[in-house]
Amino acid sequence: MRRLIVRKLLEALVTLLGATLILFVLVRLAPGDPVKLLLGSGTDVALSDTQLLDRKAAQLREELGLNENVAAQYASWLKRLLQADLGSSIYTGRAVSEELAERLAATFALSVSALAVQVGLGMFLGTASALKAGKLADNVIRLACVTLASTPAFVIGLALLSLFAVTLGAYEISSEASPGRLWLPAATLGLLGAAQFARFVRAQLLSELGRTYVLSALARGLDRRHVVRHALRNALLPLVTMIALSLTALIGGAVVIESVFSWPGIGKYALDGIMLKDYPVIQGYAIVMISLVVLIHFVVEVAYGFLDPRIAGKDKAEAL
Repeated sequence: MRRLIVRKLLEALVTLLGATLILFVLVRLAPGDPVKLLLGSGTDVALSDTQLLDRKAAQLREELGLNENVAAQYASWLKRLLQADLGSSIYTGRAVSEELAERLAATFALSVSALAVQVGLGMFLGTASALKAGKLADNVIRLACVTLASTPAFVIGLALLSLFAVTLGAYEISSEASPGRLWLPAATLGLLGAAQFARFVRAQLLSELGRTYVLSALARGLDRRHVVRHALRNALLPLVTMIALSLTALIGGAVVIESVFSWPGIGKYALDGIMLKDYPVIQGYAIVMISLVVLIHFVVEVAYGFLDPRIAGKDKAEAL
């Protein structure tokens, strides 16, 4: 088991290093110039004075380190990154780590709450659909899941916001991350993910219910609920992967929902940084998200070793 943990940790570190290089290059290849955007959005430089504007742009590039070649910029950024320094925002001048930390708790609260809704509702609908396969209930659930999965997130978000905030007056529209405002964006985000999760649970459970040991248990007259619980337990391994992937998707994909409900999370913060070409903000957000994805996958891989000892045993055999 120790060998498995060490190997997965090394793989995670290599993946993280490769991701930083790809991220840095892609951000620099994106069209647009943050210095020109900054000069055009709030400085005392007259746009008609070309020479003064060029001097101001050169000064800003020197201050921001954008006049160095890409390799030097990447080495400098990586060195600061190893020291847990994500740099400072080009526009606010504040440390990106501080601005992310202020918003990370709001995004985590939203994502974890949405994950609870997604897993709970998805497990219920997926199990019910599998147990009623081919019947009216199964068809209704599958149709509802397909409809939800094909509807854009902002459409559902705006519809629920209009219903609960405008029509019913049961939701407060503001930009605060208060517990009273969490339930609707969390329910919306969880509802969107529950459709895919329910279909996954249905497929896994139907596959497990068709195995010989299940059919034999039912033929011997064992309680159906008891057999279904055992089948769900055996389908736990792929569900763990699905839950882990869902959490990373919720954290990284909450941008639209955060914008619709004015939820002050890191997704909205990153979207503002992208629009302004704020390199440190974009890179800081992306590296945090990549680190979370790598960390979650590392935890899942290690959890596999505990849930299924054959994985750890196979790793040990390959080492020998």
